[in-house]
Amino acid sequence: SALTVHGRTRSQMYTGSADWEMIAKVKENPRLTIPVIGNGDITSPEMALEAFDRYGVDGVMVGRASIGAPWIFHDIMQAIHGEETKPLPMEERFNLLRRQIRESVDRIDEYRGILHIRRHLAASPLFKGISHFRETRIRMLQASTLDELMGVLSEVEEMISRQPE
Repeated sequence: SALTVHGRTRSQMYTGSADWEMIAKVKENPRLTIPVIGNGDITSPEMALEAFDRYGVDGVMVGRASIGAPWIFHDIMQAIHGEETKPLPMEERFNLLRRQIRESVDRIDEYRGILHIRRHLAASPLFKGISHFRETRIRMLQASTLDELMGVLSEVEEMISRQPE
C-alpha cells in the first residue's frame, strides 16, 4: 500500500507548478504510515533528489518528462545511488524512443498513437542544439504514419552521428 499525491489541483491540469509543500504536509502526517509518493514537475535527476531530501517523500513519479526522454529513469537511478552521471549511449537512446513510439501505437492505434507521441518526441532534449533542426522538427510534428515518423527519427539519428563531438 502507498499513497501518491499529485501537487496540482484538477483545475490546474498541466499548468502552473506542482505544490510540493502540500505533498510534504501529507508526508508529515503522523497518522499516515504507508509510503508517500510525490508527483509533479519531476523533470530531472536533481528534482527527484530534491523531492526526497527536501520534502521527505518515499518515492517520486515521473510523467510527461519521460515521454521523448525515457532514459530519465536511468539518470534518476544513477543520482539516487550517488553514481557518476553517465548518459546512455546515443544508439540506446534512439532505440528507447523507437520503443516508445511503437508502444504508443500499439496501445491506441497508429493514427492516434502518432498524434500523441510526435509532439513529445519533437520536444525531446535529445534534439537540443542540433543546428538547422527546425524543418526536421516540423516534419516530425506532421508525420501521420509510423513509417513516416520512424523515417524522420532515423534521419535525426544520422544527423547526430555526423556531428562532431
